[in-house]
Amino acid sequence: MRLSLSRFAVFAVCLSFGGAALADQPKLVLGKYESALKLMDQGQCDKARELLFPGGKVAEGDEVAISDMGDCYLKAGAKATDQAEGQRLREIGAGWTLRAANIGLREAQATAVKIYLNGQVFFQDPYEAIKWYLLWQTNRSQMQLGQVEFDNNLAKQLNAFGPDIWAEGRARFTAWKPLTSKTDAP
Repeated sequence: MRLSLSRFAVFAVCLSFGGAALADQPKLVLGKYESALKLMDQGQCDKARELLFPGGKVAEGDEVAISDMGDCYLKAGAKATDQAEGQRLREIGAGWTLRAANIGLREAQATAVKIYLNGQVFFQDPYEAIKWYLLWQTNRSQMQLGQVEFDNNLAKQLNAFGPDIWAEGRARFTAWKPLTSKTDAP
């Protein structure tokens, strides 16, 4: 099939206008949080932390970012080949996660249950696991976000505890007070 010279000229002009229109489009620039999430996906938790919390200062509204930092370090700790480095990263992750859980972030409260049941960061503490489960269960965000299923494996572990352990876990739940200062990073 042959293209006439005039058709080719029209085709070339259309392509050049289309290319110019694409060149005029602004490039998508990631915001600070999106850039930090990208770093977290790559396992670069320290760089993400510095981007989100320069100088270690946390601001109001950073609750989800605090929880995300905890998840990043916990995942990095699980992947670490050096046992000591893995433990260090898991401890940092637990600090961030517990900060978010104490602020009242429901997802972090569920992660706190896991932390206290699996014994990979701290010694297993069924009382704390029950406390965090009860806090997760009664978290008011359920009213806005809807009921979310709790991890079945964790629920089985919790249900295996006797009434004495549940009584102490309930006592800790009742005594718990949310964290009010959100200005310092863990």
